[in-house]
Amino acid sequence: MTATQDLTALYAEIQHFYARQMQLMDGRDFESFAATFTEDGEFSHTPGQLARTRAGIVAELREFHRRFAQDPVVRRHWFNMIVAEPQPDGSVRTTYYAQVINTRPGADAQVGPSCVVTDVLVRVDGALLNKSRQVRQDRLLLAR
Repeated sequence: MTATQDLTALYAEIQHFYARQMQLMDGRDFESFAATFTEDGEFSHTPGQLARTRAGIVAELREFHRRFAQDPVVRRHWFNMIVAEPQPDGSVRTTYYAQVINTRPGADAQVGPSCVVTDVLVRVDGALLNKSRQVRQDRLLLAR
């Protein structure tokens, strides 16, 4: 395989990883979503909030989604414009755009936050896992 073929295969693997991961999130299967992180993984999706460890990620997501308990909303996360940069230590740093789309009965879909996300992906037993994720909402970047 050439370096280009290696990067192409890695890019496809990353896209598949994200598709599976976000379907778990959108289905509110927080335990399975957290399992896509390393045991000591870090997840920062809300300004000022940092969840550490899989158990911490599950707790944070349950707390965050309580606000939707009485709201019949379907939330979909869309990732695009992924840049994957293999690092000398074997990890992969990805930076990409994310959009959240909210749909409620009888209403048109509404675009939620537009974000830039930075992940560090690592291999554990041959599988990709998130070591860390930092989500930065565009509306907050513009407020600076």
